[in-house]
Amino acid sequence: MILRRLAKADLNDLRALWREGLMQFPASFLMTVEEAADISDATLLTGFESGAYLGVLIEDRLVGFAVLRRGGLSRISHAADLGPFYISSAYQRQGLAKALLAHVLDHAREAGVRQIELCVDAENSAGQALYLQAGFRPFGLRPRSVIIGDKPRNDVLMLCPLDGALAADAIQSLAKQVLD
Repeated sequence: MILRRLAKADLNDLRALWREGLMQFPASFLMTVEEAADISDATLLTGFESGAYLGVLIEDRLVGFAVLRRGGLSRISHAADLGPFYISSAYQRQGLAKALLAHVLDHAREAGVRQIELCVDAENSAGQALYLQAGFRPFGLRPRSVIIGDKPRNDVLMLCPLDGALAADAIQSLAKQVLD
C-alpha cells in the first residue's frame, strides 16, 4: 500500500474511481456523475499541485482518494473541509480507509491545519464509525443536505480538532449550547 499526493499521471484513474463511487454510492457524494465529469482537467491538476488530493494505491493502482480543501481566506485558513473520500468497493473493509484518513490527518497537521470538518450521510454508519474512531465528533445535522431524485438526505456534520486547543469531546456540548 502506498499513500501519497496525487499527480498528473493519476488524473484518468481518479476520474474513473470517482465515477465508480458516484455510480455505486450516490448518497455519499454531494455532486452528480455529470457534475464531476464537468470538472476540468486544469481544475483537478491545480488541486493536485496544491496537495488537496491524496490517494491510496495498491500495486500502482489508485483504489482510494480523499480531497482536503483548506479555507482560502485568512480568518478560516486554520480549517479544512474533507470530501469527497472514497475507497473502491473492491477494496473496502481492508483497513485502507483508516490508513488514508490517518494520512490525511497527518498531512493536515503538517500543513498547519487546526481542524477538519466534513459531512457524512446520516445513514452511512460505516463512514461515521470511521470518522469517530479517527477523532471526529458530530456537531450538527444538515437536513435535506442533498436531494437525490425526489428523496432528501440528511448529513451529519463532524469536526476533528488537530491542535489540542479544543477537546474532541467538548464539541458536542458546544453545539448543544446553541440548541438550549
